[in-house]
Amino acid sequence: MFKCFVFLALLSISLVSSTHVFAQTHEINRLESSLPLIKDSVKYVDALNRIAMLSHMNYRDSCKFYAQKAKEIAVRLGYNKGIADASNCEAISNVSVNNYLSAKYFNEALRIYKSINDQENVCEVLMNIGLLMAVDKDEKAALRYIYMAYDKSKALKHDSIRSLIISNIISVDQNLSQKKLAQFFKEGLTIAQKYKDERLLLFYEGERGLQLYNAGEKQKGIAIQTKILHKADSLGLQNTKVDAYIGLGDTFLDSENTGIGLDYYKKGLDTSRKYGYPDLYLMCAERLYDFYKSHNQMDSAYFYMSLLLAKRDIISKVTNKSGYNYMNFALNENENKQLKLKENSNLKIIALLGCLFALSITMLFLIYRSLRIKRQYGKVQHELHEIALKQNTELQQTNHFNTMLISVIAHDIRQPFSTIVMLSSVFNTDVDLLTEEEKLELMAELSETSQKSLSFMDGLLEWIKSQKSGFKYQPEQLLLKELIPEANSFFKIAQAKKNIKLVVDIPPQTEVLAHRHMLLFIIRNVLNNATKYSPEAGVIQISSYLKEQHIVIAIKDQGAGMSQDKVDHLFKSNASDWENTNDQGAGLALSISYEMALMMGVKIWATSKIGDGTTFYLSGLPKDLG
Repeated sequence: MFKCFVFLALLSISLVSSTHVFAQTHEINRLESSLPLIKDSVKYVDALNRIAMLSHMNYRDSCKFYAQKAKEIAVRLGYNKGIADASNCEAISNVSVNNYLSAKYFNEALRIYKSINDQENVCEVLMNIGLLMAVDKDEKAALRYIYMAYDKSKALKHDSIRSLIISNIISVDQNLSQKKLAQFFKEGLTIAQKYKDERLLLFYEGERGLQLYNAGEKQKGIAIQTKILHKADSLGLQNTKVDAYIGLGDTFLDSENTGIGLDYYKKGLDTSRKYGYPDLYLMCAERLYDFYKSHNQMDSAYFYMSLLLAKRDIISKVTNKSGYNYMNFALNENENKQLKLKENSNLKIIALLGCLFALSITMLFLIYRSLRIKRQYGKVQHELHEIALKQNTELQQTNHFNTMLISVIAHDIRQPFSTIVMLSSVFNTDVDLLTEEEKLELMAELSETSQKSLSFMDGLLEWIKSQKSGFKYQPEQLLLKELIPEANSFFKIAQAKKNIKLVVDIPPQTEVLAHRHMLLFIIRNVLNNATKYSPEAGVIQISSYLKEQHIVIAIKDQGAGMSQDKVDHLFKSNASDWENTNDQGAGLALSISYEMALMMGVKIWATSKIGDGTTFYLSGLPKDLG
């Protein structure tokens, strides 16, 4: 039914097997107070790393702060375990904020733990890498690493880590049979009880509640989940508490107790924001947005959509700032270096043994072998370099595309929001001067603008999503004369304020074959600029005509016009002005319009003369499938 009824295992990563959560806040306070009294540098590093690990369950930023401080001292001391522990904590603090950087730190910790033969922490980091893969939706790779950790943990004398690994297997592996699930549940619960690990005991209790809920004993399942919420709160497990909020929200919405369910989502949103858990924050905001959108409560849907966009923009900026990319490459980079070092060491041993038996023959053989390896290595390095260059180019193009889209979104929703603000201000200042009929008209206008703004955002987000998964152009038959009022709806108030007249000279039955959202996007941006730069009492003319069995659309304004140099650079992504403006959003919007036109097989261009306005043309629009 609801998998999140059980605590999300992805948020349990990196808690060492010996960590008990009882009196966690007390232990953090005790360790912080004892820091000035610790004279041994190694013990000081261990204390900092311990605080970092415990802080993850409360404040993620504190985890990062103490880990960085511990690493700085450990590097200076040459204390490898301290470096590895700090890297592990740094990786934890970056999960869902910058997964590439998180992968780098996990890989660094894994390499050091292997070098000092710390098998317990090797198991832990392998599990954490698997969970990081799960965050990136790579379930196959995630399970490979988690089961690898499980197999290695069988040889450990201190086996408390196995309970945590098993809890993550239960949460990530969606293909477990009932028999296997029962075996894992029993084994993990037994180990958790043995070590009195209260956090994991909460997990297995939550799993039992899920089983009861799905079996029809819903009230018992809800009671268990509520009990777990209070327990997590008393233990200071903030991320576990947010998980419980989400699970209860899903459960009550499933039971059609929407008010209670939404209240739990909002509590989860506030708690995840307060304690720094962006992954859980996004989950809560997405659930609230989906609910309000599906129930046609557009104001609330808009609010949570803005929270989602803002948080994702912050995460994107953090990722770009770090400069770390390609998680799988980062995971294998140091491991490959170790393999090369081992290979070179083996070659030296072979050379030494060969010299003892036949120095001259061995030298000739080694020279031949060395040249061969060098050629092969050079070839492989060249191929890897080419692949890396190609991937970096693709990533730069993707980042550039995303940046442009964000700018376009900010640019295009400015007008409807301005309209909403204008209408709202009338109610705030002149409401007593309005008749009931005028009030109803204003409310209708406000509702229409909000609905169409949300429709525009949904269309643009749908197009962005299609770009991520591979866009397939699917045109539809559109009645052109009905499309123009929809595109112009954002600008009616601004046009009325400037007394601008819109003249549409399009035959009633004119149809075109095009992508609806793309064509609306293009026409809307041209009309936006035409409205903005038309003079008082100006006229915007929209006409269409047939040319070589294709429809041509012309949109003419009476603005100040542009020089030919500006017209030539109008559709380039770095264009920073349009008709003597510094509005970069407008330039980017026209650049995106140009790219959309290319995707539809349509040509867009403009003619302009200073003092005589500007005309935009869209040509090559097919009438039908033929």
